[in-house]
Amino acid sequence: MIKDSNKIAIIIGERKIYYSEMLQRITLYSHFTPKQPKERTLIFAENREGWIYAFYAIWANKGIAVPVDASSTVSDVAYIINDCHPACIWTTGQKLDIVKAALQEAGQTVDIRLIEDYERVEVNEEKAQVNYEDENDTALIIYTSGTTGSPKGVMLSFLNIMTNKRAVYDEVPIFNDDRRTLILLPLHHVLPLVGTVVIPFYIGGGVAICPTMSGPDIIDTLERGKISIMVGVPRLWQTLYGGIKKKIDANALTRGLFNLCATLKSKSFSRFIFKAVHQKLGGHIEFMVSGGAALDKEILFGLQTLGFEMLEGYGMTEAAPMIAFTRPGDQVPNCVGIPSKEMQCKIENGEVCAKGPNIMQGYYNRPEETAAVIDKDGWLHTGDLGYIDEKGRVYITGRSKEIIVLSNGKNVQPNEIEYKLEKYTDHVKEAAVVQDGDMLRAIIVPQTEWAKDLSDEQVEETLKREVLEPYNLTVTNYKKLMSLYVYRGELPRTRLEKLKRYMLKDIIKGEAPVSKKEEKIIEPTFEEYQILKKYIEEEKKIHLRPSDHIETDLAFDSLDMVSLEGFIQQTFGTHINTADMPGYKNIQAIAEFIANSKTRMEVQEEDWHQFLHTDSSQLELPHGNRYMTLGNTIIRGFYKIYNSIIIKGKENIPANGPMIIAPNHQSFLDGPLVSCTLPTEVMKNCYYYATEEHMQGALRKAYARNNNIILMERNNLRGSIQKLGEVLKQGKNVVIFPEGRRTFSGELSEFKKTFAILSRELQVPVVPVCIKGAFEALPRSKRFPTTHQIEIEYLPPILPDSTLSYEQIANQVKEAINERLHA
Repeated sequence: MIKDSNKIAIIIGERKIYYSEMLQRITLYSHFTPKQPKERTLIFAENREGWIYAFYAIWANKGIAVPVDASSTVSDVAYIINDCHPACIWTTGQKLDIVKAALQEAGQTVDIRLIEDYERVEVNEEKAQVNYEDENDTALIIYTSGTTGSPKGVMLSFLNIMTNKRAVYDEVPIFNDDRRTLILLPLHHVLPLVGTVVIPFYIGGGVAICPTMSGPDIIDTLERGKISIMVGVPRLWQTLYGGIKKKIDANALTRGLFNLCATLKSKSFSRFIFKAVHQKLGGHIEFMVSGGAALDKEILFGLQTLGFEMLEGYGMTEAAPMIAFTRPGDQVPNCVGIPSKEMQCKIENGEVCAKGPNIMQGYYNRPEETAAVIDKDGWLHTGDLGYIDEKGRVYITGRSKEIIVLSNGKNVQPNEIEYKLEKYTDHVKEAAVVQDGDMLRAIIVPQTEWAKDLSDEQVEETLKREVLEPYNLTVTNYKKLMSLYVYRGELPRTRLEKLKRYMLKDIIKGEAPVSKKEEKIIEPTFEEYQILKKYIEEEKKIHLRPSDHIETDLAFDSLDMVSLEGFIQQTFGTHINTADMPGYKNIQAIAEFIANSKTRMEVQEEDWHQFLHTDSSQLELPHGNRYMTLGNTIIRGFYKIYNSIIIKGKENIPANGPMIIAPNHQSFLDGPLVSCTLPTEVMKNCYYYATEEHMQGALRKAYARNNNIILMERNNLRGSIQKLGEVLKQGKNVVIFPEGRRTFSGELSEFKKTFAILSRELQVPVVPVCIKGAFEALPRSKRFPTTHQIEIEYLPPILPDSTLSYEQIANQVKEAINERLHA
């Protein structure tokens, strides 16, 4: 069961949810979840904190959870509704139209609950008991991904699930209550559901939710969450390792060090040599866990050479999911590990069979199909081919349904060939091998950017030369590829990146349906959308699609949203708060709202000059306190002793304001560094711009009000910028970190243009500040600073030029800092 405690249960972005609040929210969700025991409830939503509350609320009410792929179509959802007849569906606003259409197609009426309606509302002290009375009760129905046909509902009991927990907690202590797990993979699959939602909470370890699968979000979540356990699929590890190895191979020294580590096979030495790689990934990873498909041995041993503990699990949904897993320090090529103490494995006619308390109860309402995979003695026939060595290690040699059998009797494992094809050149995005008559053919998806201006014939000619010919020189005759097919779509895969091989022949025949990513985009023609599109494309220098989301696809930052808010208000006479923009499904949805609520339509540009020169004297500004000077003196003395701080360029600081002081952002030390190194009279007249997330809670907000800190309020971004403008108009100074957040690598990030707008429109000089050494003294992976020397240099002021754009002014400042940073 989930225990009440004052430990952090969930981290998502800046938000931290403790176990106490988590249980209260589960209780809240349980009030809106069917209370009839064994009642089925669907969860159809993207990964988010409310997904977890809804899931455990079902269990708290003794119900059966049915997680559904968030990318499912109307027909997919209708199929599951018709198959399991749920009493309730938890979903989100973004998926609501799909749910309604699916219910209509299924001809059913089901209660619908929106997850986001209850994520942030106030909760009372009532806390649910999430436990099971009978371990043989059905806990989940998980629908298989359908790689070979229509999905089947796999019924898993609490006993099935908890057998996995005992294996990786009691038997082999991979999980514990001090290790936080990353939630990255879609939770409708049994591997991430059991491995990143069930086990961590039942042992009290906690999780951090990554909002997307993008590299920056993963890196940010690894660091922010201090992640110890990362669960992924082979293609994730292939991408990660490929990116790291490419940088290593570019330098003779790092290549030599990598080869040395591969020879020594010392985890501690490898972690020392490749410390920067570990810090880039948050600095806390203890275990990387791979599942869902076979992991290539080069990736396995490559990541181990870098000092990571790479564990591989083997299983399937029908085994909840684990049949065998590798133990720390016992990685053997092509071995997927040893069964847990409660599991048995055997080989029958070359096929791996498994038996134990984690084997499913059966397929929902499909007794004949259940009997086809679980024999009368309780053995699950996996469909995988393999063998077991004398130490009980399980080796998988292929999947019986995937093996290509040629007319000469030779067997070919296509996945082995595909991995090799994808490694030959950067021009290959994906590859698949398919049998065509009595020969092997390769389907290759070329990299989009490389191939976009080339004909299929030109692409094919290049890939034959760079991929097919060198591959065929290295293999025996029966494994040679006789032809190549260029495919510009997306290979059909499940959400865990398994190839749907039964669909590959349709690609070669030209009968494959267009993938979702390649579907023709229907461009809205109504005028409000076209005006909005033109504005966004000119601002962001991109090609806009109606399905683009304001944050996840367009990467709008706070200032972009402020500009868009102003444009909408001026052009259409309606208002959308910046805090509400991410809640719209996409740009088309925003345009539709505008069309239904506009009071006028007159295209105007955002007039920052007029906005900043509007009377703002009535605004309430924060104020300083009489101890600021003393506090800065103490901090400066500390830095001089502890970090041997060097201060340069103070002569470049104007004696009188207003001015904008713009430092690069290396660490949490930067704010105090700037404050304590400024001349006293300048410092007394300085205001600091900080994000609201860093000042949450009554005490921190009180500190901000009394220490000249202006908060970037997401619900009133325009008001925050007005306050900055008012400070400068009063002759005071403003300290802004143009990057917005700390660096991940020590290098400069993109400079936001807020400070450039203020500088040009109010004719205020910018003083660039170069901070060196703070990243090394306190990188993101550290909690306490080291004694590394820090240098802070104030550079000559940059005077505003009204002929330059905001971007050009921002780049001027960035280039000045970058030049000193690398001097």
